[in-house]
Amino acid sequence: MISNRIMAPMNRADSKTMPWCRSASGTFHGGRFGVVAVVLWIAAVLMPAALSAERHPISITEASMFVTRTKAITRIQMFAEDLVLFQALEPNDQDRIAPADLKRALEDHKAFLLEKFSLRDATGNLLQGQVTDMKPFEIPADGIPSGEMMMHTAVYEIEHTFAQPPEFLTIQQDISDENFIIPSEMSLHVHQSGTGLNYTERLLPGASTTIRFDWENALADNASDQEWESWFEKQREKTLGITSYSSVYSFVYIEPAEVRHEMLIPLATLGTLISLEHADPAFVEVAEQDKIREAIRKWLKDENPVLINGTRVLPEFARIDFYSLNLSDFATQAEPQKVSMASGRVGVIMSYRTPDDSVRDVSMLWNLYYSGMNKIPAVVIAYPDKMDRFEFSKFKTAEQNTLTWQCPAESLPAPVKSVPAPNLNKPRLLIPVGTIAGILLGCIAIAMTRGIGLRSAFASLILLSVVLYKPLSIKIENPFIPAPELSAKDADETFRALHTGMYRALDFGSEDRIYDVLAATVDGPLLEDLYLQLRKSLEVREQGGAVARIREITVDSGDQVPRSDTKVVWPGFEYKATWTVAGTVEHWGHIHERQNQFEATFTIEPKDGVWKFTRMDIAGQKQKSARTTLRKF
Repeated sequence: MISNRIMAPMNRADSKTMPWCRSASGTFHGGRFGVVAVVLWIAAVLMPAALSAERHPISITEASMFVTRTKAITRIQMFAEDLVLFQALEPNDQDRIAPADLKRALEDHKAFLLEKFSLRDATGNLLQGQVTDMKPFEIPADGIPSGEMMMHTAVYEIEHTFAQPPEFLTIQQDISDENFIIPSEMSLHVHQSGTGLNYTERLLPGASTTIRFDWENALADNASDQEWESWFEKQREKTLGITSYSSVYSFVYIEPAEVRHEMLIPLATLGTLISLEHADPAFVEVAEQDKIREAIRKWLKDENPVLINGTRVLPEFARIDFYSLNLSDFATQAEPQKVSMASGRVGVIMSYRTPDDSVRDVSMLWNLYYSGMNKIPAVVIAYPDKMDRFEFSKFKTAEQNTLTWQCPAESLPAPVKSVPAPNLNKPRLLIPVGTIAGILLGCIAIAMTRGIGLRSAFASLILLSVVLYKPLSIKIENPFIPAPELSAKDADETFRALHTGMYRALDFGSEDRIYDVLAATVDGPLLEDLYLQLRKSLEVREQGGAVARIREITVDSGDQVPRSDTKVVWPGFEYKATWTVAGTVEHWGHIHERQNQFEATFTIEPKDGVWKFTRMDIAGQKQKSARTTLRKF
């Protein structure tokens, strides 16, 4: 169960408060407060109970932890009432707890605290602790009246040691009893040695919180405001913006072809929402994760209606990954690994694909709420490039709780147009076969005729040549004049139009629809092969093969291949080009940017009056740049 955030006040009016990292309900603070903070920290540990029993829940403990590079020292202050609750103390006939029983219970409570208060490392493994000191309350000779047990406190000191400075510590308390009506609470305060960083948390039974420590770049107590701001920004970059290890994160991406809802849910929170079957209460093994994935699919599939262009669309589960505290996991698809229930998280990516050409409007409702998750703050990123915030909440009306979006008309993907092919004709040579035949026949006749007959034969020859000129003439390609070619400018414009349309096809819906749009620029037999080549060229492997959304295409160079160097039938031609594609894949607010350069030769031919790509031979591909950045408001 997740408690509410409590902010620790600074001890000086001019102190600077900066959040360091957040978990379920706590925040580290940095400030310029020097030794005074440590004095207050010790005072808080030793502070006697000042409140009466009526103002406390059944059990409340104060835990103050001091973390160094080699160990964590925790001082837990508890009320004597806890000994009645957890050590089975019974008052005597005078309604007093006997001294011997109190002493025994104080000793037995050491093992109880070691079991119920735990620390885990970054991998979720339990750190072994030991009680190094105990400061008991004063025990009168005749014992303590049962009604006065909340007026006495004891302090236990527990020490956990580390082989190396910890980057993460996960703290969990389970000081509870299943018969309690009111849950016990722990007020937790953590201070990192050598820094001005403090962390405050209120933990309910079974709850955990994870804290990240930076031992290399910790700031001194007297750091300036500018230094704190710069330091905090670096911490945010290191954690890829996921600064809380016990909060639910929600990102809604509205893209031209799909709506994507991405959620990051702590395993401890997920366990309060659905049944998670795993043998070890502290871990989920790799072999157990598929069954949990199926439970998540059933939980999320039908309960949160999403409408795209007015049509209900069910989700496709693109990824359900299990994450440890290794924050680099958010830059890659998580490898199968055992994860801790106390600090592990599940990343869920639900994709809603448009049934039409493009996403024009969206309506999204969230209906799943539980005691541990009454609100879900979401970041909405919509094309072309707009960011906003939206909070799903059980306390809103259905209308208020519905995320709606409509694409501006000018931002809708424009149709991909065909490129008309001009009527190009090769030079023709006319051969008058009939005339030539007539002349030959006339010559023969002249040779065989004398006198007047000669003149008649010549006249007949002329007449026959004229009559047979057209009917018996044939046209052949003129071998003396070369066929006209597209100008360099026209060839360049034709290639660029087809090339842009080829990539633009990926903006449109389903594979069938992409094929239909590709058909405007690509000849039929090449469609499937080219589609697969495009997808492969845009895949970002560390994102599980996700296809990048294209942000920019730049043709770096391009030339028409000389006719003498190509076997393409005229008027088709080949075009050799080098181009760079800038694309992004984004998940949970962090953006993977890639620039890949390609070199290929395209075959371009007229088909039914329009130019189309009929072949693409990729000669080379290389990555020009790659980086991961964060979304910022």
